[in-house]
Amino acid sequence: MLSASLSHPLPSAIIALTAFVLMPWPGYALLHLLGVGRHRWSAAVFAGPAVTLALWIIALSGAAWASISLRTIFGPIWIATLVLAALGMTLRWAVNSKIAAAGEAKRDVILLWITAGVLPFVIMPATLRFGLADFVNSTYADPWSYVMVSDYLSTVARGAEGGLSALHQYASHLMSTRNASSAILAHLAYGFRGIKADQTMTLFCLLLLFTNATALIAFARSVFERTEAALCLALLAGLGWPANIVFAGNFDQLLLLPLLPMIATFALRAGDKINLVAASIMIGLFCAAALFAYVELAFIGIVVAMTFVISPRLRLGPAIGRAVLVTCIAVPVLIVLAWPGLSALMTMLKGQYALTTAATARPGDGYFIGLLTASRLPDTLWAMGGEFPQTRLIALPWLLGTLLSALALLGAWLERRRWAVIIGLLAVAAALFHFNFREHYSYATYKIVSINAWMLGFLAVSGGVWLARWLKPRLPRQLSLTAVVTILTLAIAIDRTVVQANVIRFKHNALQQQAYREAQQINAIVQHAPTLLASRDDLANEWAVFYLSDPPVLIAPYRLYMAQAHVIPFMERAKPIDIASIRYIVTDRNDAIRASVWGARRIWDGNAYSLWEINDTNWVVLADVINPNGFEPGGIWLGGGKTTELLVVTAQPGPATLNASLQPGSRAPIGAELFHATIKDHAGSRAIEVTAGENRLPINVTAGRSFISIGIDDAPTTPPPGTADSRPMILRMVDYGIQRNSQPLR
Repeated sequence: MLSASLSHPLPSAIIALTAFVLMPWPGYALLHLLGVGRHRWSAAVFAGPAVTLALWIIALSGAAWASISLRTIFGPIWIATLVLAALGMTLRWAVNSKIAAAGEAKRDVILLWITAGVLPFVIMPATLRFGLADFVNSTYADPWSYVMVSDYLSTVARGAEGGLSALHQYASHLMSTRNASSAILAHLAYGFRGIKADQTMTLFCLLLLFTNATALIAFARSVFERTEAALCLALLAGLGWPANIVFAGNFDQLLLLPLLPMIATFALRAGDKINLVAASIMIGLFCAAALFAYVELAFIGIVVAMTFVISPRLRLGPAIGRAVLVTCIAVPVLIVLAWPGLSALMTMLKGQYALTTAATARPGDGYFIGLLTASRLPDTLWAMGGEFPQTRLIALPWLLGTLLSALALLGAWLERRRWAVIIGLLAVAAALFHFNFREHYSYATYKIVSINAWMLGFLAVSGGVWLARWLKPRLPRQLSLTAVVTILTLAIAIDRTVVQANVIRFKHNALQQQAYREAQQINAIVQHAPTLLASRDDLANEWAVFYLSDPPVLIAPYRLYMAQAHVIPFMERAKPIDIASIRYIVTDRNDAIRASVWGARRIWDGNAYSLWEINDTNWVVLADVINPNGFEPGGIWLGGGKTTELLVVTAQPGPATLNASLQPGSRAPIGAELFHATIKDHAGSRAIEVTAGENRLPINVTAGRSFISIGIDDAPTTPPPGTADSRPMILRMVDYGIQRNSQPLR
């Protein structure tokens, strides 16, 4: 079975390489039909993957915005893709004789394709060990959110909300946000038949990294017309920041990357009046795809890329006139193609801008915080490790970054006749300065730098080409300029590879993902029986929601994105579950952090989860602890007048007992034997006394999810000298749980 091959390295590598081979041809077919075939443009085949990607984005995301269930169009889109691929290969073969007559340098072309094919595996080397099924480059929560929306879009029409499964109910709160990455993940999953979208994340990233590399090569061949320059740009802009984007799990941002250099490429051709109408149509197509991919960053990215439409060969008036003509052709194409989601995307854009400028917590604050260190800017700007705070300052990456920055400045001077490009560069620099040094917002800096890495790379390569020409007659004969450039390029590639190895725990992430996928085994055991998910581990909780797609699931507690205040109302509108019908409970396997369960027996253990079967109608689960003094495996600290809340789930209301062992802490009154506490449940609050040692505290519980709170009323004493922990640690509660009178199931 094809899907089973995704867990094995060799078949996974073959599948990825096959996808690389097929990716250029549907897009090339469109280019050829528009009169921009390989016989007229040497970079046409290299542009093919980005055109294919843009077509997928527009078709899939456009259908999603039109509230069409994607499962109804996956088949036709795959058929159209294969038909176009066959047509593209045929058209390319038909012009082979013309290309041969023009003296095509096959060795150079092969070298460029090898580079584009190898780069994705340099960024994601774990694919060659763990296969495509496990996405091990990131453990951030964003990839989970993408696959949740992917499942939603492929199952129901966008806009469906209320009465859905927990999985789809979560995704419904994102129905008015960008969805292109999720749609493509679902599209790839459909192509393998029988797999969920999580197993296509690695292939998705590999395809985008490959497409980005080919787009950079197409751009460089159009500007420099030199193989060496194309190789250098592919390595500079295709290795560092794209790897960081994959690490952060920002799939929409990765989706945007190859579109921007392609807009610049066709703007360049249109500015030079080369196939102006066709180039303008392609600009409209790529701009529409960019809006679908990542509307917030698309605007600044498109504006910067479109600066290449101003030709340095023309005077100001004719250059601007040609730019206006191109815009008049491209904008209608953009509006028509992006129309299904245009209004909603503009609304989202306004909302995201408001969040960025708000005084409250900003999205992604703290990501790549090394960017805020001015002394590390040379190596952080080129993604050589300084962006990670745990990476030590090392001379070689800093020197390489300084050299590249100097080359970029030299390139900016040499390209000064492209005045629009220089203005775009200054705008990017101003935005970088504002967010980095005024707002101290590293996440925004990361976004700006990463989507404009191709522009920085272009300027550095431009400066490097001039410097190479200047140095060539001045170097000793025994010193080869090619060898110097090769060594520097390899040093940059090796540095980035070392950074990857130091930052990402590939094996740990793979084992973790495989452990979370055990929830599929639970799914097979419980089938359609109502189930309580009481996992406290953040990642285990969210992945269980994704994999437990068959049974009705009651989630207690919510974790990560599901626990956000604006998301909880959506989660609460999921399909109602009769709590008395629940037959299974899923907890963490780690007994030090798992929820306390009474009235059920453990029937299955994995590496991440345990499954319990209810055998008592009075079952009760102490599902979560919300403690102001923090949560520690094995126990929690009470005191300081702060209230600790216990999330309790049960099917039957009535009396219960909170069992807990209490241990005096460093802030407890010296010599105290009794401690005063307040306990609150649905019956009200009452004062009680507790002692060190075992305690049995009577409580009342209600059917469903409810909270019981407990607080220590005694004042904490002065911390002992030399105590670093300032928490009011009066009593430590360990071995705690809730018990009820037994009423076995009949």
